[in-house]
Amino acid sequence: MLDIPALGPSGPYRTRNRTTVADASGVPALELALVPGLVVSHWMDQLRAQSPLPVAETADALRRAADLFEAEDVLGDGLDAHERRVAQLTGTPLAGARDRDALITNTLRDVGRAPSAARPAGCAPAGVPVSEAPAEGAVWCRTGDVFAVHAAGNSPGVHAMWLEALALGYRVVVRPSQRDPLTPFRLVTALHGAGVPPTQLVLVPCDHATADLVVERADRALVYGGQDVVDKYGGRADVRLRGPGRSKLGVTARADRGAPLDPAVAGALYPAGPACTATTGVLVEEDPAGFAAELAAVLGKVAAAPPVDEDAVLPCMPRAAAERLTSAVLGRAEDAVVHLAPRAEPLDGAGALTAVTPAVVELPSPRHPSLSYEMPFPCVWVAPFERAAVDVLDGSLVLSLLTEDRELVSAATALTRVSNVYLGRPTSWTHPDVPHDGFLGEFLMRAKGSARSAPLPERAGAPARPRSRSDV
Repeated sequence: MLDIPALGPSGPYRTRNRTTVADASGVPALELALVPGLVVSHWMDQLRAQSPLPVAETADALRRAADLFEAEDVLGDGLDAHERRVAQLTGTPLAGARDRDALITNTLRDVGRAPSAARPAGCAPAGVPVSEAPAEGAVWCRTGDVFAVHAAGNSPGVHAMWLEALALGYRVVVRPSQRDPLTPFRLVTALHGAGVPPTQLVLVPCDHATADLVVERADRALVYGGQDVVDKYGGRADVRLRGPGRSKLGVTARADRGAPLDPAVAGALYPAGPACTATTGVLVEEDPAGFAAELAAVLGKVAAAPPVDEDAVLPCMPRAAAERLTSAVLGRAEDAVVHLAPRAEPLDGAGALTAVTPAVVELPSPRHPSLSYEMPFPCVWVAPFERAAVDVLDGSLVLSLLTEDRELVSAATALTRVSNVYLGRPTSWTHPDVPHDGFLGEFLMRAKGSARSAPLPERAGAPARPRSRSDV
């Protein structure tokens, strides 16, 4: 089994208290150090005492880290072996692991893009002092010093989301998911190797009680989790939540009948179903039963395969966990029409490894509670839609609309609990310039007004400050 230490301000840290992590078939795969609360508090004090690296220096280090993430052996694995190990560990299809790792390296190489998009037009970039800002204007400043991340394990791509905090001068504490500690370990190792000091970035595997301590000791925190986590941290201004997405697709009567199937299928299968941007609910204005039948016919052809297969598209897990998921869906479908029943499909020769096949269930009403019942596999709830009841589209991380009705689009965009509105694209579609759930920079930074009566004198021998795209 692999031995995964914590990565502290002084380097790798191995603890007496450890936990065993099983792979997707239930077989023990690695041992993970669990850092005690007193040590975590001491580490966070060390990080808080450090000054941030200059913005340009950090951007250069992050770009170098992309090369190291791709080229270096970490825990004995090159990138290809690492991605196969992540697929085996988490049950995530190999193609999805590769795609999300590419997102991480692309983000590292273009780290200034998201912060620059989030920065108000009237603000000088992060790291610019008042003495170098416009005479009357604003500077973009951090709202704290230490940023904590409670990472999810459903996709390696979550680790692309916190990198801009480093770019903006935060010292970062990453608490990895026990489901996938490999991706953040590889990423933090690459960042340290590229020149980000360990006193700026630590990896802290720990239990739930210590994880709560990490949030309390940080100035800002990004927390992933289910509804229980949302209930726990909801309403806190210092915590940005990444909870259930409940993403939906809306199909109006005038939409091309064949057109909705492609985005519905793509959204349902991305990436094997557990992402918050995967399609959970589909609201159909005309003939929802027919649409559900057509979607079931397509998803019913998706074959089960072990996660390391090149063609795998479904999540895998131990048999008992798979059976609990399928039973949960069927239990909620008692007053609905099941067009495609999910199955816990054992994979021959793979022990307890089991794939969960897609589900399509037609609900009698758009207000049925199951429309927002998110599952960690491709599970789509189809319901009727009436334009007079636009509020049923609310509460969606992503709302994708297949319509030509401008008034409907405007009404849907005005819904306060919809984070993203797409037209004609799957809910799973992404782009570097489109925020996931608002720009993280909005949460990490603030505009401070600045003014000066005259330029400050230059220090003797001080070089002129270069300006480049790395200014964020």
